[in-house]
Amino acid sequence: MALKANLRDFLDEEGNVLELTEQAKTVFKFLTKIVSSISENIEQPLIDVDLQCNSRADELFCLGGIAATGISLGLIEWHCDTCEASGTISHWQGSLWDKQERTIH
Repeated sequence: MALKANLRDFLDEEGNVLELTEQAKTVFKFLTKIVSSISENIEQPLIDVDLQCNSRADELFCLGGIAATGISLGLIEWHCDTCEASGTISHWQGSLWDKQERTIH
């Protein structure tokens, strides 16, 4: 089953992180690492993120690596290279973890 995450679900109206349960903090840290990695390298077709699959939940035992790509404007897709874990992240642009260089015209 794919994890479909909206980054705004973890943030208040000002973009600050809400008070989260320990489980939600783990998932949020996992997602923001993916967002930072992709947004720093947005032009790359596929990014190997410096994460192991088991870092998204304490009880997971998969040691596979996470790869991700920006599949369309505003949507990141990620997957484990070993198991069937996968998902998407939306509404990440403009967040604190968005590392894209801004161009002023």
